[in-house]
Amino acid sequence: MLEAHLDAASVMDTTLATDTEPATALEKSGLTPRDYQLALFHQALRSNSIVMLETGTGKTLVAVMLIEWFAQRTAAGSGRRKVRVFLNNTVALVHQQARVIGDNTAQTVHAYVGAMGLDEWDETAWTRTWARADVLVMTHQVLLNALRSGHARISDIDLLVFDEAHHARGSHPYMLIMREFYDHCAPHDRPHIFGMTASPLNAHQSAQASVHHLQASLDASMCTVDLTADQSSRSKQIAGSDQAAGPSAVCYEYALPPAFAPTPLTTALEAACGSAKVVVRGLRTAPVILALLGPFGVDQMWLYYLRQWHRAAALRPAPSRNAVASALPDATVADDPLLDIAYLKSALELARAHCGALLDAVSDNEQMLATETVVHPVPQLRALGLHRRPWADVRAQLSPQVNRLLGILLQWRDRPTELRGIVFVGRRVTVVLLAYVVTLIAEFDFVRADVLLGAALKQSGSIDRPIRSGSVRTANQLTLADFADGRLNLVFATQVAEEGVDIQPCNLVIRFDMPKTATSMIQSRGRARMPGSQFIVMVPQVDPELKQSLDVPASAAPLASEEVLSAMDADASELIVPESQVTGESQTLPEHQGSYTDYLRLVRLEDCLRDWCRAEALVNPTTTTDSTNIIVSSGPAHQEYGRMHYNLRIDDSPSTELEEMWVEQGDKQGRIYTIVSTQARITYMSAVPTVHSYVQHLPQDQLCKLQPIFDFEQVAQPKQPAVSQTKKTKKAKIPTHNALFRCTITLPSNAAVRRVAGPLMPNKRLAKQAAAYRAAKKLHQLGAIDDNLSPIADPEDEADQAANKDTNAKPTEPNSKPASRKVKGARSSTDTYDIAVAPAFVQPKALTQPDMESGEMAANYSPRTWHLYLLSLHHPSTDSPSQIVFASAHRMPADISVPLFVNQFNAAIEPRDTSATIFRPKYLGSQVLDQAQFDILAQFSSKIFTRMIFMMLTWNELEVGSLLAPLNAEGTGIDFEFAQSCFDDRSIVYQDSTTDYSSLVGTLIMDALDHGRVKVVEQVCDTIDIYSDLRAYHSKKASSDLPENPQPDGMDSDDGCMVAKKKQKGAKTRLSVKTMAKWTDVKRINRIRPAREIATGVPLFKVRNISLVYNYLTIVPQSILSSAYVEDAQETSNAAKVATGAAFPDGLYTSPFFCAREPMDSATIANLSLLPAFFMRLNQLLLAYEVKKKLALPVQVQTVREAITSSSANTDVCYERLETLGDSVLKYIASVMLFVAYPDAHEGILTTRRGRIICNANLFDLSTRLKLPPYIISQTFVKRDVRLPGRGWHRMPFIPAKWICMSPFFKALSSTESSNTETSEDAKSLGDADLAVPKKQLPTEPIVVGTTRMLSEKTVADIIESLLGASVCDGGINGALAAARALGVVDNGWTCWSSFASVWRSNMAVRKRKMAQLSNMRTETIAATTESQEVNDLLQEMKLDQSDVLFGLNLSVSNPQPGSVALQHKSDSAGLSDMATAQIEDTLGYTFNDHALLVEALTHCSSLDVTSSSYQRLEFLGDAVLDFFLTKRYYDHQPPLNPHRMTLVKHVAASNDLFAIVLVCNGLQKHVCHGSVTVRDAIHDYELRLKHARKVWSQRHSNEEKDHREDSATMERPAKSRRTSSSSEKSSIDIYSDLPPEVWDAVRAPKVLGDILESLVGAVFVDSGMSHETVKS
Repeated sequence: MLEAHLDAASVMDTTLATDTEPATALEKSGLTPRDYQLALFHQALRSNSIVMLETGTGKTLVAVMLIEWFAQRTAAGSGRRKVRVFLNNTVALVHQQARVIGDNTAQTVHAYVGAMGLDEWDETAWTRTWARADVLVMTHQVLLNALRSGHARISDIDLLVFDEAHHARGSHPYMLIMREFYDHCAPHDRPHIFGMTASPLNAHQSAQASVHHLQASLDASMCTVDLTADQSSRSKQIAGSDQAAGPSAVCYEYALPPAFAPTPLTTALEAACGSAKVVVRGLRTAPVILALLGPFGVDQMWLYYLRQWHRAAALRPAPSRNAVASALPDATVADDPLLDIAYLKSALELARAHCGALLDAVSDNEQMLATETVVHPVPQLRALGLHRRPWADVRAQLSPQVNRLLGILLQWRDRPTELRGIVFVGRRVTVVLLAYVVTLIAEFDFVRADVLLGAALKQSGSIDRPIRSGSVRTANQLTLADFADGRLNLVFATQVAEEGVDIQPCNLVIRFDMPKTATSMIQSRGRARMPGSQFIVMVPQVDPELKQSLDVPASAAPLASEEVLSAMDADASELIVPESQVTGESQTLPEHQGSYTDYLRLVRLEDCLRDWCRAEALVNPTTTTDSTNIIVSSGPAHQEYGRMHYNLRIDDSPSTELEEMWVEQGDKQGRIYTIVSTQARITYMSAVPTVHSYVQHLPQDQLCKLQPIFDFEQVAQPKQPAVSQTKKTKKAKIPTHNALFRCTITLPSNAAVRRVAGPLMPNKRLAKQAAAYRAAKKLHQLGAIDDNLSPIADPEDEADQAANKDTNAKPTEPNSKPASRKVKGARSSTDTYDIAVAPAFVQPKALTQPDMESGEMAANYSPRTWHLYLLSLHHPSTDSPSQIVFASAHRMPADISVPLFVNQFNAAIEPRDTSATIFRPKYLGSQVLDQAQFDILAQFSSKIFTRMIFMMLTWNELEVGSLLAPLNAEGTGIDFEFAQSCFDDRSIVYQDSTTDYSSLVGTLIMDALDHGRVKVVEQVCDTIDIYSDLRAYHSKKASSDLPENPQPDGMDSDDGCMVAKKKQKGAKTRLSVKTMAKWTDVKRINRIRPAREIATGVPLFKVRNISLVYNYLTIVPQSILSSAYVEDAQETSNAAKVATGAAFPDGLYTSPFFCAREPMDSATIANLSLLPAFFMRLNQLLLAYEVKKKLALPVQVQTVREAITSSSANTDVCYERLETLGDSVLKYIASVMLFVAYPDAHEGILTTRRGRIICNANLFDLSTRLKLPPYIISQTFVKRDVRLPGRGWHRMPFIPAKWICMSPFFKALSSTESSNTETSEDAKSLGDADLAVPKKQLPTEPIVVGTTRMLSEKTVADIIESLLGASVCDGGINGALAAARALGVVDNGWTCWSSFASVWRSNMAVRKRKMAQLSNMRTETIAATTESQEVNDLLQEMKLDQSDVLFGLNLSVSNPQPGSVALQHKSDSAGLSDMATAQIEDTLGYTFNDHALLVEALTHCSSLDVTSSSYQRLEFLGDAVLDFFLTKRYYDHQPPLNPHRMTLVKHVAASNDLFAIVLVCNGLQKHVCHGSVTVRDAIHDYELRLKHARKVWSQRHSNEEKDHREDSATMERPAKSRRTSSSSEKSSIDIYSDLPPEVWDAVRAPKVLGDILESLVGAVFVDSGMSHETVKS
């Protein structure tokens, strides 16, 4: 198998070498490699290769040449497009290498790291990334995750580069990529492998084994430059110049540290702040720092920790009221922020007392800037430099190792500009402290130091941070930039500087701590690249006798001579440590410090590698054409090594049965579970992170962090019988195992699988992987993880996302901002929607007939049936009603009742009557109207409305759907004769100059000066005429006693500003006019003005408007009516002045020349003034009837009208209250449906699905799909928009005077004027069309009322909720369910509420059977790591039965499988005792039929009890149940609450804090089952805080009661703002009696308590068969 793959790889390599000539590719790339790089490039083209060169010798350039060569080959070929992938070990190296590749190639290079959110990318995003980029530079984990999830294919990669390839061992991602995907890829689809390393050595293997291991891991041959060449030639090859062969290496010894005593600052901090987290950590670190750096270093450690502590406290938000309230004397305050701040203040005071000004050093000091020639770039270190001390003062307080380091650095004092050094240190905190020490010593003012730190592990916290501010990555980038520019000359670094960052060449490398591996030593040594560089290794002092006996390799760095060390220790007396600082104990060597023998061991490993290279050169000599010697490892060696020690690949191919959703492949190292649709794979290595990822995405609260629990069981190995083997069947003997291990995984209580037991394995690692493999596979089979192995948030949403996915959308790039878009269903999103017309007012479509004149086909009115209704209208100001006939195109529903608020304007009724008056149209039958009859009634209707709204209506005979007609004498039909003749007399009042007008006082006239408004003549003014000066007349606006369109309080007209501007302009015009004659010019009726000699002396009429109100749709506020009564009193006062003969006051006047008698009396006009409001309300009711009929809602028409009326209509009702109720109904129904329909989905999935159902976007889609927006009532009542119902009626822009009165003084237009006029076709329908209108003065086209309006999308969405609210009000919960079906909220299968309970019981039975079948559906064979009969017999096949996989159900196992293991796990609660159950049931007032529901309702997700699930599903259900019942209660409250008040009250009543109070006061919190210490402490802390609040309130209340009893005889007790209740309402013990007011707002509760109450309600709801009455009780 292995040989076959290598043969296939050889064929592939031959193809690579012949497709494109390397020289041609290099010419195209423009690269100029050195000889040895070109030789390695040629070798890498021939086969998979790993290049081994020291750091800084140009390995990356060889990779760049390969990338360019493969890119050009891909461009020249016609096969499938592939990409090049460059893998790195660190994030910093990703960006560095991407920049290098982009600068040296013409390819499109993209860098990808985990911080870009790549885990959220789907396959489309990855496919698009593959298509846009030529080279992908990424971290190894990014590629591994993409391959495992199936988002990427290894067959789509033609070149795979491994940087720092020596990491490919164990479970490193490099190794996993090769084993899980490279090995299982077809040979012709595998990528070409190229690795780079400075050293392949492993501390646990020999040099040869390390090389073979790396070659076998990456399926590549090791190659390097010939190490047998002389050093000078090798130097020229590598460096390309005459530089020295390499850095000179030397070892410096240092004395062992004395046993220092703890520093005084350490002792003081331990005594004062020993409980603080930072101090506890410092106390753990102090002994190590004391031995490593000395007492001075320990004090600097405390100052460093305190600075970081102070910084974290400054960035922390201010303590909340909850934090203050929690600081009780008997509360748990370990993590209290106030106590932490108190500890910090105390620690800072102690530090200032012991260390002085060092703690408060300020940056950017002017003295520092003035004295230093080169300013330190780090502000904090620059400030510390002001407090330097002589070395002699602190030398005794430093460890010998630090003093030795300072002695080495002091050698550079005379040449500070040449210093470029790196000091490698093992610990992060030691790196920072050494930088502090060097900065604080005066002799080292020439050193400008900084630190390089790697990313901190989660366990280490965030206190070991860089000295610079900002993130670790940003600080490192600034440090490297300053080091390259010379602003820094010394860097203290951890192993992060060995690889992964681009550090400019330096001339001094010091190993402060011993390198742990040979690779680490080689890489750190490679940083010294400048001529004359030094590589110094600091080692503990070597015993002289041991030194003589050591076998020191020739290549090892020599120990520094005694003369050099003596020169450094010239002042030996200063090294004596004071006795007060020494404990008297013997010298000790820190455990983490290496010795000189450890250094020699690393050198020998490197020598072994060099010897192996020489041996390989002799066995397999390779010389290129340019005489460059390279060494290539022999192929058979690593092939044999891989055959003996690793089972790297398999022969089995995927199953051909593609209809299966998954395919299993046997693997000698582990099983592989492949998903055909995505090619995602679950292996033994990937199963553990897959399970962890699933658990992390489960719903969890802030009190616990869910994670899987791995328990191991050790089983003794039974003795195996001896097996006789022949020579042919004899196999290699394998080691026997004394014990086998079984791993059991316990998942959280809300997981789809609760517990999985793995097979027996030889060690714990394999046992854990095997159990995780089974768990991950079961999770996929159950649908808990998708085909890309990602935890499913909503399984049903996957198809929707794929269908609605934007194929042109780009994946999220780093630092990119989301594009702003219109949010569907938002209040800010508006659109234009049609206005629906009631079907009763829609005329049937007319038939087209040929026109008699033009011969073209045209639609004309044809006789048709009209339905007649008798309207009896009675205004409260009249004595009797008026009757009129109303004709509609279609018959209206029989039960239509029109409510109008007319009694509120009857001033005689006290108090004001705000009840609605019901008007019911009486059906008279139907009648066919011909063209003539239609025209008569249309003219009659128009003239009636002219007197009502003072606007002329015109019509389109093909669209008119309603008409008005007079009632005949019999009261059964239409009086056409009266309709035709009643308004014929339009002659003006003036007859001649001798006419007596006194008889007109008190009669009605139509005033042409005021658009035909009907007025009452009050007085005949004989002393003035139309030429008299009447400026006072023009100064007062015409006003009526009552507003025409009263608005409710707080409601302003949309056109208020426009009307105000028009009135202001009209006032200026009136003030400029002096006479009525001039006024006729303004009103454009001067053509009916008589000659001056005729008009002179003809008196004027003082008139008043008829007080008409048109908007009876709502209740007018009392303040508006009161102001109207005041104006009426002023009019009465003015009339009194006229009667006494006073001068004419301000008033309304007209002339007999411009008015005509009105045939109708004032009572009829008052009664008919109800018509505009009646017709608008009638249309609203008919629209509501259509909605009810369309959706088959079990709701009254009036309730539907309320549900579809928005607040902008300013009418008596609006949908907001119903929408608030409907919101809870929608949530309730959706929650119950999802809970029942998806018994396997956890709370997170249910919440996501419910959110998708109840969101405004979905409701908006439902509303538009049902075409509900046209039925929404949103238009306010405006007089100028009043029409008869239907679309055929339009308003004329003006009323010509001749249509109001017929004047004999009419003057025809001249020829010049007539050329600029046009005749209105609409005027012809009214007759007398000889009156022409100047075109430039007035428009003649009718004003059409808009058929569309703007609506907010939220309004459209709210209609769904308001209709649900209306349904539950009139039809109960079953009516709401029927409405939900009609609206598309739920499926049609939910016919009645009882179906939920029956389906739930059925689903639970099916689920139990499904789990039992799934447990036994597949038999797995667990193979051994080494093939042998002995192990195969030992690790036999095992079945997945109920003892292996538990699903949280009580599955009874009658016949357990033979050999199955009974799984036992200690749980925090195996259930509730009978006594506890009885107490809970007594508190709830309900006895459970299924106690498992009660246990589930009390089980927190942190519980380890596998017999019960988490309460989260029941909490999801109970939350909706409580929300519905509370909302319904406040909706039914009397007096009714407005929507805002309802929301506020419900917000408090349904809050988590109030629920927690109810739970704790009833003592139910003690029954909560959990497995988290955090949950326990949070509940206990809340109990203490609530108890403290109740105690304080009781003491305060008792003091107030005592004071009241003392003063009761002399003063009245003031009212208390606390809850009281009668004795009949209180039980014998009121558990809420001593609660402070609004305690829920003062004492914040953990969410778990409120959730428990909701889950208990959900449990009662489910157990009672989802009965409403039971839950309500």
